[in-house]
Amino acid sequence: MTVTMKPFTQAFRIVPLDAPLGARVEGCDRSSPWDADTAAAIHGAFLDHEVLVFPGTTMDAAQTSAFARRFGEPIAEINREKRHGAWPEVSLLNSTITEGDVVDDMQFHTQSVIRSDEWHTDQSFVENPALATILHAHEVPSRGGATWFCDTRAAYEALSVDLKKRIDGLKAVHGYDTKRAKYRPVARSQEEVDETPDVIHPLVRTHPETGKKSLYLNFNRLNHIVGMEQVESDALLDHLGEWVSQERFQYRHNWSVGDAVVWDNRCTMHRVSYDSPPGDRRVMLRVVTQGDRPF
Repeated sequence: MTVTMKPFTQAFRIVPLDAPLGARVEGCDRSSPWDADTAAAIHGAFLDHEVLVFPGTTMDAAQTSAFARRFGEPIAEINREKRHGAWPEVSLLNSTITEGDVVDDMQFHTQSVIRSDEWHTDQSFVENPALATILHAHEVPSRGGATWFCDTRAAYEALSVDLKKRIDGLKAVHGYDTKRAKYRPVARSQEEVDETPDVIHPLVRTHPETGKKSLYLNFNRLNHIVGMEQVESDALLDHLGEWVSQERFQYRHNWSVGDAVVWDNRCTMHRVSYDSPPGDRRVMLRVVTQGDRPF
């Protein structure tokens, strides 16, 4: 259902996407302060739809940070090399494919820094992972380079009763790196290593605002389920990975310059398609906001 806000608020529309999750916020001024009614309507849409798309013109680092604050307190990027100048909470992400990155079948020679093509949720390797992520497009390729979103709340709700009983209450170890991940992450300084010890989170988390349960997975960071042998743990995680990868839980966002997309890391995962032509630039600004410890 489309919601139009007018008197006493900005004139904007919240339009659900033709997808299992997500909505487009049209006509919203991203730079002006939001009054209480506007903020409440957008927050409600964020909880309902999990992914919000705000079209508009490009914002600089300061403007992107200010916009992100409407969805929580921004936190500094752990990897210092990604920090955008004087704005430690703003990451500059350049995922442009170069000719040397790929072979004829578009498989990458190396992906030491390109891990975002695997399903993940941001910052699960810390005790209090990200609440929202704001990704803002500055340059987009002529084709490809989409970001996919997965509704892990719907994926949990669609599980069989027996599997829900099996996994409710299980905990899993998340780390900055895990051998289960397809590719290794960028190397960390000793300071960054000290900041990111392994943590334990529930396999099924409860959303602190809606009270709804969702799968809490991250295939770049999730190492094993506590109390299980690795073989059993791997089999269960692989099964859940196949389950959430079904199209019925997904939305594909094809980027336009100026888009700012905001998603709820507490009940979604996302991944990037590395299928754009080599040399076509794909440059984004990103901010993540502080969340609570999963329970």
